[in-house]
Amino acid sequence: MTRSRVRTGRDERPPAPPHAQPGTEIVNSLAPDPDLPTDQRLILAAERLFAERGIDAVSLRSVMAEAGANVASVHYHFGSKDALVEALISRRSEQLHTRRAELLDAVEKSGAPDARALADAFVRPVGELAAAGGTPWIRLVAGIMSSNHPALTRLTEGFAPQARRFNDLLQRVAPDTPPRTIRFRLTQAMNLTFQTLGDPEGLQGMLALSGTRLSPAELLTELIDTVTAILTGPPDR
Repeated sequence: MTRSRVRTGRDERPPAPPHAQPGTEIVNSLAPDPDLPTDQRLILAAERLFAERGIDAVSLRSVMAEAGANVASVHYHFGSKDALVEALISRRSEQLHTRRAELLDAVEKSGAPDARALADAFVRPVGELAAAGGTPWIRLVAGIMSSNHPALTRLTEGFAPQARRFNDLLQRVAPDTPPRTIRFRLTQAMNLTFQTLGDPEGLQGMLALSGTRLSPAELLTELIDTVTAILTGPPDR
């Protein structure tokens, strides 16, 4: 299904052809609110375009045009494209980590952590972010992980403190599980969570082939259940 896009204050232009090279692509998406500060408009425009096409396929000129900013604005506010990428990763990451820390605190205070509570703490903050309009950012992160983009280093560094908390709690749930196995399961849980919530329409389209339709709440529950199974591993171990 083709999504219609509305542009404010500018003429709508056709999407970029498949062979377009970085620096020549044509912008075609929802423009950020012109009343926002320039740095926020740049981050929102970059988030949307990077999620749609990939970081390397989008030029700074396209980001600035989409944000309605002048050609020097990215360098003035961020200094470079890499710094812009880091800023937009940090913008949502902090929100995600704060919410996840709240859930992990509750798990730790319970005194008896279990795999499903940890899966919920892992998945639910991403689901809440998606429901609040953060799907482009989630899709961007999924693309960074699947392509092993250099920005992955910034993502993993930001997640490292909470990864240690998850490792420690999962070790308490399954003390005989080797640390490398726990790290592997957490990595797979992260990949699945971001791939699923970054493209819910694609998943719903695949499910529709079998006559299945999930509400957003049902999708989140199924995802938490699946991540629980990933974290606990085979039942006979």
